Amino acid sequence: MKKLLLVGSLLLNSVAVFAQKAPKYTTGKALEAVFAYRPDRKIPLILAHRGGPQASETENSMATFRHTYAQVPEAILEMDVRMTKDSVLAMLHDDEIERTTTGKGSLKAMTWAELKAVFLRDLQGNPTRQRIPTFDEVLQWGAGRVLMAIDAKPGVDLRKVMKAIVDQKALHSVFIICYSTEDALSVRKNYPDVWVAVGFNEANHGETLQKAGLSLRHLIGLSARQNREFYERLHQDGIPCTVSTFGPGNLDEKPLAEVANEYRTFFQTGADILTTDRPAEVRALFAK
Repeated sequence: MKKLLLVGSLLLNSVAVFAQKAPKYTTGKALEAVFAYRPDRKIPLILAHRGGPQASETENSMATFRHTYAQVPEAILEMDVRMTKDSVLAMLHDDEIERTTTGKGSLKAMTWAELKAVFLRDLQGNPTRQRIPTFDEVLQWGAGRVLMAIDAKPGVDLRKVMKAIVDQKALHSVFIICYSTEDALSVRKNYPDVWVAVGFNEANHGETLQKAGLSLRHLIGLSARQNREFYERLHQDGIPCTVSTFGPGNLDEKPLAEVANEYRTFFQTGADILTTDRPAEVRALFAK
């Protein structure tokens, strides 16, 4: 009897552990519950720029993605996708690889065999023992449990990007950053329900998008800091909006204690998603 009770207890514990690790973003409804505009949202979504690396970490790397996810499980991990000479999708922000790796040259002119031989550098320029991950590797890790913003750089085949996402069962874990209305329409042609993000410089840009044939459903607006009226106009169409706090002279470059209230003001003014280089620290500003 004691053995049976022990076995039963182990099985229950196993089920509990599995339930805790079960995928969260496996349906369109689950993703919509996160991204859709909600007027009663109490805390902004946090988008970790290039994965949210700290000074001693690397951009667009598995190590940084895992670390940010461990700190802020609900964060959206922004990641940059490029394509090698032999059509392998790899994670790197720049085409010229010298800033972020120990190698030199143009990524699009290199084969994957050449690229995977180099090591990543951290934000301070120090070489590490980390390698450039492939897009497939990241998708395999994150599909179903991690929110991901996919920034496929100009010139990358979006059809190949979308096929990788679907093949790795990550369609309900992502939104796609599009550099043009044409790119957004191209993605939506075969994946009408996918979330896409496009730039908004004017509050009524949604009307232009609709005239071009792009549905405003499952759409995210990318913008610089705007006024309340701008956000209210997007929200009328059900469009959530991002604001970036990274870059020279922006909030992320200043001591957190000095600008903490400015992050809160961005959200109070109407920005739904804060795109930041310090995701854990910014998320903590909104802790209940």
